[in-house]
Amino acid sequence: MSLFLQSWAESIWEMMVDSAFLLFIGIILAGLISIVLNSSKIKDKIIGNGKSDIFKASVIGIPLPLCSCSVLPVAKQLRQSGVSKGATVSFLISTPESGVDSIMLTYTLMDPIMTLARPITAFITSISAGLLENKYDNKINNVFETVDTNQTGSACSCCCSSNGNKIEVENQSLVQKIISGIKYSFSDLLSDLAPFLLFGYLLAGLVSASLGGDLLSLSDTFTTGWGSYLGAVIIGVPLYICATSSTPLAAALLAIGFSPGAVLVFMMVGPATNITSLTVVHKILKGWSIIRYLLVIVVVAVACGIAVDYLYDYFKIAVNYQTDVLHKHNNWLDLISAIILSLFILYYSFKAGLKKLR
Repeated sequence: MSLFLQSWAESIWEMMVDSAFLLFIGIILAGLISIVLNSSKIKDKIIGNGKSDIFKASVIGIPLPLCSCSVLPVAKQLRQSGVSKGATVSFLISTPESGVDSIMLTYTLMDPIMTLARPITAFITSISAGLLENKYDNKINNVFETVDTNQTGSACSCCCSSNGNKIEVENQSLVQKIISGIKYSFSDLLSDLAPFLLFGYLLAGLVSASLGGDLLSLSDTFTTGWGSYLGAVIIGVPLYICATSSTPLAAALLAIGFSPGAVLVFMMVGPATNITSLTVVHKILKGWSIIRYLLVIVVVAVACGIAVDYLYDYFKIAVNYQTDVLHKHNNWLDLISAIILSLFILYYSFKAGLKKLR
């Protein structure tokens, strides 16, 4: 038992050492983007009823660091301001499926192909869902009914905590905006992500530490072919996990034999859906929209997963993932970044836990 716990701890530390520095870079960039692009500016750029607003909503949503729950208040405000249902759906999908921080982390823990596949799949999914929604929605311009986004429940409380507290930066200089963005990155944004990063690293370390155990016996059934895609969907749909915290777990799934395509399905389906947020999405979209919303996410994710697997197989590309960095010579910057990241995660997670107990 003690050997397993040691292996678990080492696996967690390995991933943190390899990912912390670029994760910090991604979080800083995400904070700067959040400062520049507030909800009113997003609305001004994507309001309309045509195909262009769906495209703009997808492109704007991809780099934003919002999870499937924290995107809901923004989507509510956009819809209430007159943004079409198709554009709202596009934003609801592209935003949680990707983010500049999760893209940086994907590059660190995987390879350039998976790094590119993530935002491309998010773009295709969101565009497809938005176009389909506008086609079947006969009342695009109806006034949006008020939705209480607090009904998402406790599972979303951490990621939603900072979205109502927008930083006023309109009258600030460029230097002041940059400082505000960095402060936001390491306070609001990192505090929101910390509990889910903790969950992601713990679960990824558990999977990695189990490589030599019974978990490998599942490989033939659940890690290859259609079984792997189905397994990724079954795990991803009900699970609450943001794009960033899903990445270490995705790297661990690669390590136990899941195909890159199946891992891509998990990285797309997991962050875009969870049971608590889907109830509110249903209230926002109304009617059969939630069925179309889920179907497009799953179908496009699986289709892109199959395409990615075909790409790896056709060009004989070796699957690349990082789970053994302790056996490499890490520089001092990686080690210091990992120590700082672990302290941030523990501090903010402990703080969030105390807040829930009160």
